[in-house]
Amino acid sequence: MKSIVIREDIENLQKLIPLSKLLNILEVEIIESVMLEGGGKILLEVVGRYASENEYYMAYITNQEGTSCMLLMSGDRILNAECHRPDGGEIPVNPELIKGLLYSSNVRKLDMYRVKSPFVRWAEKYNMGVEPLDTAHRNMFEKFNIVIKYILDGELGKIQEAFREAYNASIAHFELEEELQDKCMYDKRKKESHVKRHLEFKMLMDKLASTTHASQFVKLLTDLYTYIASYLDYMLKDDLELAEHLKKCLGKDGD
Repeated sequence: MKSIVIREDIENLQKLIPLSKLLNILEVEIIESVMLEGGGKILLEVVGRYASENEYYMAYITNQEGTSCMLLMSGDRILNAECHRPDGGEIPVNPELIKGLLYSSNVRKLDMYRVKSPFVRWAEKYNMGVEPLDTAHRNMFEKFNIVIKYILDGELGKIQEAFREAYNASIAHFELEEELQDKCMYDKRKKESHVKRHLEFKMLMDKLASTTHASQFVKLLTDLYTYIASYLDYMLKDDLELAEHLKKCLGKDGD
């Protein structure tokens, strides 16, 4: 494995985008748990096995005294970190502290997790078999995935512009659905309910769009994500019912 590169401003980034908050929205899957006896050398070997530029990983490291650190990684880069004492108190992070941890012979346990954007799962669920809808859904969730990528990478200057593109894709998706409902003479009551969901989801997006700083945006996103997920779930049920109607109206593929 190449030398690990630690973000120089990691202490400041941890304050702006705390990992413990991000975990409220990320999809996290444990892939390996190791009790370490060879200290830092074994630790680096295990971490090195998951050095992929195309994926994100979380290393959760615990030492003999019970101090723990979470390291967000992509390839050979440590992008963010958060450390805690055995009593739960937070320890300020910096590159020197992380280097000391990685090469320490005092490490007791390592848990490796694969980290994904939550919108990957939603994109899979929103595959309706109606081409106009599927294209709009893919575009919307791809834009939201870019927002999450910039958050994970700590690209603070790109987060809000990326969200504006996701916002516009969401509005375009809503407009397309409402246009297709009119074209295919969808049940009036069902359409009114569907449009109401759209408006309520837009209100959540408007709150996020009103933020003036990237760190404020990330905090609000983690606070609102439970509501966002609930609306995506509600709209999924509505869209599946709409898709069945559109298949009959537009043809098998919805073209």
